[in-house]
Amino acid sequence: MNNFRINRIFMAAAGLVVMGLVTAGCNPYKQIPPGSVGVVFDAYSGVSRTVLKPGVVFQGINDRVVIYPTSIHNASYVRNSHEGERMAEDAIIATTVEGAQLPIDLTVVWHVDPANTVTVFNNFGTEDLEAIQADFIRYIAIYGVNAASGNKSIFDITSKDRAKFGPEVKAIITPIMTNMGITCDDVYVGETYPSQDIDTLVKDRISKRNELQIVTNNLQKAKIEAATTVNNAKAAADINRLKAQQGDEAVELKKRDIMRILIAKWNGAPPEIGDGGIPFINPSLIKPGQNPGKIK
Repeated sequence: MNNFRINRIFMAAAGLVVMGLVTAGCNPYKQIPPGSVGVVFDAYSGVSRTVLKPGVVFQGINDRVVIYPTSIHNASYVRNSHEGERMAEDAIIATTVEGAQLPIDLTVVWHVDPANTVTVFNNFGTEDLEAIQADFIRYIAIYGVNAASGNKSIFDITSKDRAKFGPEVKAIITPIMTNMGITCDDVYVGETYPSQDIDTLVKDRISKRNELQIVTNNLQKAKIEAATTVNNAKAAADINRLKAQQGDEAVELKKRDIMRILIAKWNGAPPEIGDGGIPFINPSLIKPGQNPGKIK
């Protein structure tokens, strides 16, 4: 009798389990695809307790396996209605220091790291990544763009310097996304779409800047040419001075050569006329055509 009652209780319990599974429409096995991780959510405790790798896992009656792809995602907000997340004019509006509003194409590259899956679940619950991208990353991107553009001029964002704008936005939004368990891989800034008035202002400023650059280059060129002229003049003066020194040295060398000749020809006798000076010491005593040794 006792065995009969035990069997009935066991069968009833099994029936309840089966009914629960059928009623809930639950499959006790869950497929976690490659490139994804799963988090087991316990309905009793209300917290996640396990991170699962790709494969087939058993899911209890009170459990729910939430799957997060770990692949790279591109959240693109662009003006082209055939591109981007919403397939509509969706460029992010950036407000500059002048108060101008510029639509900007922006792409945020992000993914969920397996090590941060529990953090993502604790922040977003059972939301899928599409909902996270649409409802959270979008507004984080809008905040980052305006936080970076708020101290910049129109020209800073529309000129070639806008290449620095993407890294600045990334630096702002990365800590926010990290706290949510999301990894920000990069931020790309595409085209900007200024209004006609702003475009005219920017072109005029670019023209003025180019004119200033030309004047600056010409001034620098003039300075270089002036310095070259001065250097050439100094070089010419140095050359002339050297030539003059060489001329004086040539005269002195000629005098020494004459004195050598006089010494070689002198017979040792002082001249009979004049003050008795020695000819090779005082060449002025020698008359043209005279031999120093035969001066009478």
